[in-house]
Amino acid sequence: MIKIAVSQIKFNRFFYTNLTLICAVLLGGFGKIFESNNNTALAQESIPVSGSGDAQLQPILQSLTEFMRYRCVGAAVLGVSVKGKPVGVWGLGRMKDRSTLNANPACGDDMQAPQSAIVPADTPMRMGSISKPVTFAMVRWALKQTARDRAGLELTDDQIEGMKLFDPQHYPPLIPGFNKQYPVAIIPEKLHAVFSGKVKFPVAIKDRNCSNLNSGFADKQWQNVTLGHLLSHRSGLQRSAPRYGQDVTANLPVLRNLKTAADFQSQEQLLINEWGSKSVISAKNKLGISPSAGYFLPSPNLEETMLVVAGRCLQYPLGQYHYSNTSPAFPTIIMQQLVASGRYAAKTGKPETHQGSALELFFKTELGIPTAATKGIFMTQEVENFSSREPEKRHWNGKDYYGKGWDLKRPHCIWNGRFCDFSSWINAKPGRINWSWNLSQVLFSRRNTDLSPGTGSLAAEAGVFLKFMSQYWVGGYENNPRIGEKRNNVWNRYTAHNGALDGTHAWAIQLGGKNNPKEWKLPPVDDGGHILDDFANLKMYAGVLPDGVDIFVAVNQRADKKCVEAKGYNCGDAYGLLDNFILYGASRVNWNRVAASAEVK
Repeated sequence: MIKIAVSQIKFNRFFYTNLTLICAVLLGGFGKIFESNNNTALAQESIPVSGSGDAQLQPILQSLTEFMRYRCVGAAVLGVSVKGKPVGVWGLGRMKDRSTLNANPACGDDMQAPQSAIVPADTPMRMGSISKPVTFAMVRWALKQTARDRAGLELTDDQIEGMKLFDPQHYPPLIPGFNKQYPVAIIPEKLHAVFSGKVKFPVAIKDRNCSNLNSGFADKQWQNVTLGHLLSHRSGLQRSAPRYGQDVTANLPVLRNLKTAADFQSQEQLLINEWGSKSVISAKNKLGISPSAGYFLPSPNLEETMLVVAGRCLQYPLGQYHYSNTSPAFPTIIMQQLVASGRYAAKTGKPETHQGSALELFFKTELGIPTAATKGIFMTQEVENFSSREPEKRHWNGKDYYGKGWDLKRPHCIWNGRFCDFSSWINAKPGRINWSWNLSQVLFSRRNTDLSPGTGSLAAEAGVFLKFMSQYWVGGYENNPRIGEKRNNVWNRYTAHNGALDGTHAWAIQLGGKNNPKEWKLPPVDDGGHILDDFANLKMYAGVLPDGVDIFVAVNQRADKKCVEAKGYNCGDAYGLLDNFILYGASRVNWNRVAASAEVK
């Protein structure tokens, strides 16, 4: 073994080298083993790297680059910290297309395409559902800060979690332990009236998962739902929200009390005021709609979506855990009620509105991190090519990684003399006018979804997210939920959260304590400790993991040609092993040396 004389290996975006060659220098003979097992010249398989990190962390980088090669990943970011102190932040791969000089043809990449720019270490990546712990930390912060400012009350997490949001007898809700009502309304009055059963819900949904609400009033279980139930996915909500088109958009006339042509014209005028008449007229021309034949309307907001949810029963008993992508909706609404701007994050297509949002204020005041619409942590925008800082998102569609499809933007309806018909909009063709006011399909990874902004729409730089992880728990959906609570320098507890969307697969892992993973499934590992490309034959491996180590990793895809065409495993199973690759690498690190290095920095 060659003795290491330095504590850091530094990279930058103008220089990269093969990680296995570095290991050959540091660990002696390693490169030759790697080359022989993969039957590929090292120069052909090199994945460029930017950033800097402790040399002891090489095993984690090795595992990640092995995952990237085997899964044809184009870009990744990785951040590691020890007890809140960063010890490595890297960007890996390239901003577009294949990551290596000569990728495996089985990956399906265009082998003739020129190599694009190397991924910088501060590249933001979409996080999918890892947005949830950020959202839950933010709603705790907003509720505590408002109670302090407006009533001089110092609230605990248990008191916040215990508030019944839809108690028909108390609006705002009672604060447990104080026998006082919260100082301001945290749920809009109309929503509270519907969910507390005081008035009937506006839209009934035919629900195959449970009986319809024939009474016309929201499920009575809502009256006992607390914020803690929502934070822990124990309110009874189904996993997915109602259908955005048929259930929500088509019912906008009911939700907004629109009855006459003048009502719809007023809705369209809101868009004209925001985007200009030229955009609206151009979109109508592309759809073949005369100016007076139909109308564009602002998209449904989160409150309107939840009014539709009120017409759907709660599928599960209160207190029973069932993961739901709708659970963050009310925490998001609460934040929008409590911040002056009324915004969780920037509005799509309006980057300037990031300023003053709850997201911007939280990271600035609580973590001392200045953010912007495309810097630090932000609401990822669906406008194509909006942020040049993000790598192109990849998702194999059977032909290539950059397929296109219709999405859920810019609702419109046709006035028939009595009512406005949304049928042409609900039909995917030709009605999908995008955020650029064009009639066109968009890249899979740029498609707008019906997720609430706090559910899975954030992007973050690895270094910024490490700082968030040093202060807040990213997991913990117990009956008394820990997710989003302050960490308070506790380093001996294990929590983790993953996230996935088209063009995204990410993990945030906080290692520590007796609940650390003790074993994990991986493809076979050779005598040199290298993971092999055999995802159809997984084996169980054991290891010891440290306390106080935080890891954030994200890749820019969750499907590739190899796993789509594979026999014996599928893409979901393959990408679901990303955290196991990282844990395996972490189990091979000499953390005593890394910790000593971190204490000096």
